[in-house]
Amino acid sequence: MRQDIPDNRAWFQDWANEYDATLGKVSRHQIMLDLAVTVSGVGRGDEVLDIGCGTGLLSLRFLAAADCRITAIDSSAEMLALFQEKIEQYGLAERVRCQQLSAEEMDFGPGRFEIVAATVALHHVREKAPVIGTIRDSLKDGGRFVLGEIDMDTTGSQDDPERLSRILQYLTSELELAMREGGVQAFERMYDNGKKHILNDGEYCISMRQWEELCRGAGFRDVAVHPVPGYDWFKVLVATK
Repeated sequence: MRQDIPDNRAWFQDWANEYDATLGKVSRHQIMLDLAVTVSGVGRGDEVLDIGCGTGLLSLRFLAAADCRITAIDSSAEMLALFQEKIEQYGLAERVRCQQLSAEEMDFGPGRFEIVAATVALHHVREKAPVIGTIRDSLKDGGRFVLGEIDMDTTGSQDDPERLSRILQYLTSELELAMREGGVQAFERMYDNGKKHILNDGEYCISMRQWEELCRGAGFRDVAVHPVPGYDWFKVLVATK
């Protein structure tokens, strides 16, 4: 396992108790989650894998949209504990299975899921191509990979001023939205997160065009990208096996 994973997990463990009150309150995040569920085409009886499930915001939307079953994974025990509280509160234990597992570690075998979904989770993975390949393998024929991410390319040298300017164009919109809708607490978290993006400290964002290329390279036959309405720096990709 890479040496940077434990530090990244610790950061999310520290964030867990306030996650729903910060990022969970930001409108573009809510709209992106709804869009991800809509374009997934989730149906009755579908098996869904939620990668980087956090406190369950996306999984709960899938469960509300269809009589499906969720396998939810996250590397943060604290995030999963908060999701487990919701599962018990809403009586969802028969429809959700949680597991502490990172995207890099997962191996559910071939043809397991109708849908594999991840929102603002997979940019934390440094080596993305192997994970995309594992996702494709885990899908049934005709299954869909649904990805919600910020459309931001952070590749390049950290001392490149043009790279910094490119990243700040996106982060400015994020910081303004966080302050407006989540207050100082949300702004502080987003500001901290922004520095991690700039320094590639557990954050390795790429553009949606680059995500498309990765999916096509992994063998997905159809790839479509849907902008998040009103927040054009976020998009949802759907790739069909």
